[in-house]
Amino acid sequence: MSLDPVNNTIAESDMRKADLIIYGIKFPWDKDSDLIKMLGQQAATSTTDTPSTSNVQLKKGTVRTPGATAETFVVDAYWRLMDEGLYESLRRAVHEQVKVGIWRFDFNLKKDDPKNSGQFIVPARYGQAYPNGVPDTEAVNNLLHSNITFNIEGESKDGVTTQQELDPDIYKVGLSMYDFAHNTDVGGTMDPKPTALDAYLKANGGATGGAGKSGSTTLGGK
Repeated sequence: MSLDPVNNTIAESDMRKADLIIYGIKFPWDKDSDLIKMLGQQAATSTTDTPSTSNVQLKKGTVRTPGATAETFVVDAYWRLMDEGLYESLRRAVHEQVKVGIWRFDFNLKKDDPKNSGQFIVPARYGQAYPNGVPDTEAVNNLLHSNITFNIEGESKDGVTTQQELDPDIYKVGLSMYDFAHNTDVGGTMDPKPTALDAYLKANGGATGGAGKSGSTTLGGK
């Protein structure tokens, strides 16, 4: 790990960013040819991998023996209007108590795909899980979102996913908030708003364009 020589702090470029962790999902009723969908527009997410232990009382004391591992993916998902089918599928999975397929993609480690020019590969952790519910947070002046815990059945598995397996939303929408933008990427989506002075001048036949333009009057009547 290197340090920023100016501020003597950890170089951010050396660190893995939580922003680049994206979750995907598929349901048993999806077609096997369907792409992996993005699990909402996520905010905070987390994973846990916790082994259980058992205490055994012996004559000379207590020993602890390791047990099964409990693993969970926790995703705080914000729902877009176009995510209605995904949202309803999650509710169905909860009501019918069925497992879903869930992936955790780490785009910090994305690489070019040596088998497919112009494509990428991304490491992923996959598990089958029961969502614990779809609790809706409906705070006024906020966006509707759900904090969902996925209880992994057994253990998750590490692997590699190719770009062609992913719904483009995962890497175009899910990561777009963290891409660098050029000047041509911003603007042109809203009309400019005139200043109060320009609005008054336009409404009353005066010349707009700010101070110092023709038609202005000097203070004191001179």
